[in-house]
Amino acid sequence: MDKAQWVLEEDRLKRTYEKIRRELKRRKGEVEDYRRIVTSAGRSIWEETDHVWEQGDLDAAIEVKQSMDILKQESQKYRIARRQLDKLERLEASPYFGRIDFTEKGFPSAEEIYIGITSFFDERGNILIYDWRAPVSGIFYDFELGPAEYLCPEGIIEGTVSLKRQYRISRDRLEFMLDTGIKIDDELLQDILSRHADEKMRNIVNTIQKEQNRIIRDEGHQLLMVQGVAGSGKTSIALHRIAWLLYRYRDANISSRNILIFSPNTVFNDYISNVLPELGEENMQQTTFDEYLEKVMEKDLVFEGSSSHMEYVLNALGQEVEKTRLTGIAYKSSMAFYRLLNNYVHYLEHHSMVIRDIVFRDRILVSEQDIRDMFYRDYASLPLARRMDKLKRRLYYLIRQAWNQRLRELMEELSDNPSYKGRAKVYARLFVYREFKPVRRQIENMIQFDVYQAFLNLFEDVQLFARMAGDSLPENHAAICRDTAADIRWRNLGYEDASAYAYLKGILEGVPRMSHISHVVIDEAQDYTPVQYGIIRQLFPNTRMTLLGDFNQTVHPLKEPFGYEQISRIIMPENYAILELKKGYRSTSEIVDFTRSILKEDSIESIRRSGEKPRLLLVPDEEDLIDRLAADIRAMAEEGMKSIGIICKTAGKSKWVHEQLRSRIEADLLTRDDVNFSRGTIVLPVYLAKGLEFDGVILFDANQETYGLEQDRKLFYTACTRALHKLHLICCGKLPPFIEDIPGEYYETIQV
Repeated sequence: MDKAQWVLEEDRLKRTYEKIRRELKRRKGEVEDYRRIVTSAGRSIWEETDHVWEQGDLDAAIEVKQSMDILKQESQKYRIARRQLDKLERLEASPYFGRIDFTEKGFPSAEEIYIGITSFFDERGNILIYDWRAPVSGIFYDFELGPAEYLCPEGIIEGTVSLKRQYRISRDRLEFMLDTGIKIDDELLQDILSRHADEKMRNIVNTIQKEQNRIIRDEGHQLLMVQGVAGSGKTSIALHRIAWLLYRYRDANISSRNILIFSPNTVFNDYISNVLPELGEENMQQTTFDEYLEKVMEKDLVFEGSSSHMEYVLNALGQEVEKTRLTGIAYKSSMAFYRLLNNYVHYLEHHSMVIRDIVFRDRILVSEQDIRDMFYRDYASLPLARRMDKLKRRLYYLIRQAWNQRLRELMEELSDNPSYKGRAKVYARLFVYREFKPVRRQIENMIQFDVYQAFLNLFEDVQLFARMAGDSLPENHAAICRDTAADIRWRNLGYEDASAYAYLKGILEGVPRMSHISHVVIDEAQDYTPVQYGIIRQLFPNTRMTLLGDFNQTVHPLKEPFGYEQISRIIMPENYAILELKKGYRSTSEIVDFTRSILKEDSIESIRRSGEKPRLLLVPDEEDLIDRLAADIRAMAEEGMKSIGIICKTAGKSKWVHEQLRSRIEADLLTRDDVNFSRGTIVLPVYLAKGLEFDGVILFDANQETYGLEQDRKLFYTACTRALHKLHLICCGKLPPFIEDIPGEYYETIQV
C-alpha cells in the first residue's frame, strides 16, 4: 500500500475516532441523566402515591395511572439512549471495516463511503460511517471495480466503483489495509477463519460474501429457502438477515419481538445469543419445536422430546425387536403420512356426525337441511371442533322458542291444579327440562367430537387407516396401528405421534394467534418432517419465512429424502426462491476434502485454507481407548486448540466417555437439558453438535459397529464437519464403510 495512502487513512481514522469519542461522552451523560430521571420518577411515585386506598377510589387510580405513564415514557427514553450508547461503544472498538468510492451516474465526483457496524454522523449531519445494512453498502459485498448499482426506496441507483478497500482497525489504530477489486479478499478472510472458535458465535459483517449478501438482503420472496453445505455460514447469514430486516423495516415498527427463530435446541440458542447485540439489535424471539409441543399438549399427556427420540432411534436401529416402531417412525416422517392425515381430516369433515332433524313431539324444531347449511356453509371457515361447538350452541338457541312455549303451556296447566298452587313455575321448569331431555340427547349424540379420540380412532380402525393411506400403505401397517393405539390409550406419545397429534389438533381446533410475528427463521430446516412443516404453516399461514439447512446433514437416519420443493408445497407461499451455498468456510481444505469423500459429493467447494490431514487413530485394544482419547485431547490443547469437541453417536455413550475421562482430564458433558454453551473440552452426542463448531474434533468410536449402516452416513458426515482446524477419528475394530471408500491420500493413519 502506498505510504501516502496509509497516512491519509490514519489521519481520517483519528479524526473520526475523536468525533466518536466526543459523541460517546455526550451520550454517556445523556444516559446518566435519563437514569436519574427514571429513578427519581419511581421514587416520587412511591413517596407521593397513597398506598392504602379503597376499592372504587377512582381519583387514586387515575393518579397512579398518570404516574405510571410518566415513568413508562421516561424508561423508554432511557432504553433508546442506552441502545444508542451501546452502538457507539462498538464503533469506538472498531469504527469501520470497509470503504468504496462510488460515482453516481450523472454526478462529477466520487463519494467516499466508509462502512461499519452502524451509521455515524458528524455534528453537521454528514455521514461519516454508513451502516453495513444501508442500501449503498450492498455495493461493497456485491461488485468489483467498475459499473455497479444498488436498490434504494427511490429506485435503482447506477454508477461506478473506483476503489474498494478493507481495513482491520482496533480503536484508533489502523492495523491492516488492503485494496481489493473483486470480492472480500481471501487474505483477510483467511486471517479471520484461521482464528480459534469463540465461546459464542460472532458477527461476520466484514467478510460477508456476495452469495451470502444476496440471501441477507432478499425481500422479494415470501418463502426463502437456503441449501448450504457444512460451514457455509447458514446460521450467521440467518442472524445477519434478521439484523437487516430490523434495519430495512424499522419505519414499519418491526422490532425483534416480531421475528421468531426456530433453533435445534436450547444450547444453540445460547451459542448464537451474541450476534444480534454485536450488530446493535436486541435478540429476536427464540424457540424450539419441543417448546411449541409443550404448549399445545394437554397437561396429562406425556410425550417424547426430540433428543430422547433421537437417542431411541440411534440405539434401536438394527435391532430386529424394534422393527415395528422404527418402520412406523420412518413412515410418520414421510409425505405419505402427511397426506394420510389430510385425508383423515377430509373424512372427519364429512363423517364426524350423522345429521338428522331435531324433533320434539313429532314436530321438527330444526331441519336436517338447516343443520347442513349451518355446518357446511355458515360455519365452514371454522376448524371442525370449533364449528361443532358453534353449531351446538346455535341448536340450543334454536330450540329455545319451543322450550319457552312448552314452559308457558305447562305453567297454565299446573296453575289450575291445586296440587301445584304457588309452585307451578318451579314444577313447570322441572317438567319441561325432563320433556326436552330426548332433544338434548339428540343434539349431544349428533355433535359428539373429541380430537384425541379421533386421533385414537385413526389407529384403532386398521381398515380406516388403510383407506386414508391409499396407495402409500406402510409395511406392517397393522402392527404399527396396534402399537400406536396402545400408546395413545396410555396417553404416552412418541415424538412422531406428538407431532401428528399437534397437527391434527391444529386443523380441528385451531391454533394460537401469532399475528405479531412478521418473519420466521427456521435453522437446520432439513431435520423437520412434512407434518411439522404442516404445523408451521398452521401457525404462520401468511408470514414471511427464511429456511436454512443442509440435506446432507440430516441426522435422523430414518427420515426419507425430502426437499425444498416439497416444503414449498406444504407452506404454499405466494412466491418462493431456493438458493444454494456451495462453498464451506469453516474447515480447512484437507478436512473438506475428507468429508466431501464421505458423501461422494464433488460439488462442495472450500476456501483454500491449508492445515493438517484428518487423522485416523487405530487403537488395537478397547481398554486403551480412553487413555488414547485423553492423550489426544492433551496434544490438541498443547497445539493451541481452545475448544475441543469429543463427539459420540449417542448421549449414553457421551455420558460413559465423560465419566471415564473425569479422572484423567477436565471436560464438560453437553446434554439436552443444558442451556449454556462454553468453550473448552466438551463431550456431546452428534445430534446436539448441529450448528456448533470446534477448533478440534475427536470422533469417538469411529468404527463399523457404531457407524456401519448406510443410514449413518450423513450422521458421520455431520460429526466430522464440526471441525475448524483438526479432525481426529478414534477407531477400535473394523473401519466403517465411509472411511474405507475414501482415498488414502485424504487422511493419515496412525497405529497406536
